[in-house]
Amino acid sequence: MLIIKEYTQEDIITIVEKKAKFTNLHTAIDPEYYTPSLNADEDFKHYIQKKINDPDFKTFIANDNGMCIGYVMGWIEYRPVIYLKRKVGYLSNIYVDETHQKCGIGKKLYLRIENWFKEKKVDFIEIKADVRNNAAIKSFKQYGFNELSITLYKYLKFDEYQ
Repeated sequence: MLIIKEYTQEDIITIVEKKAKFTNLHTAIDPEYYTPSLNADEDFKHYIQKKINDPDFKTFIANDNGMCIGYVMGWIEYRPVIYLKRKVGYLSNIYVDETHQKCGIGKKLYLRIENWFKEKKVDFIEIKADVRNNAAIKSFKQYGFNELSITLYKYLKFDEYQ
């Protein structure tokens, strides 16, 4: 039986494991950009331990017969005062185990965090998706998201004689 629930201290290790799998998916897209730091798992663990009581941070897990099979994470931030719509819900990531994908679990996780954002009265929700991740972009468009901007990046190469 599938249950979507808020994470607890007991769920943190499992979420860290799922986050590592999520990161691996992105590393396959671009190893140079997405390769995690040596302490990524431990740093992430401490981060979500600190955030567990933060009223503007939320992680929900999908639990199927006592097993965590996915999660969604988001938080609220405020844009600068020059904007009319300032309260933003940031959707950090959604992960569902490969064996449970294409079953609507990602959508259920998304709807749960969207409802939390509605309860918190955010002005809008933002998520960043790698332009090369067509499946994620397609899913978010099905949830009603529109393209807003593109992030450009450039690795700097330093000449030893500069």
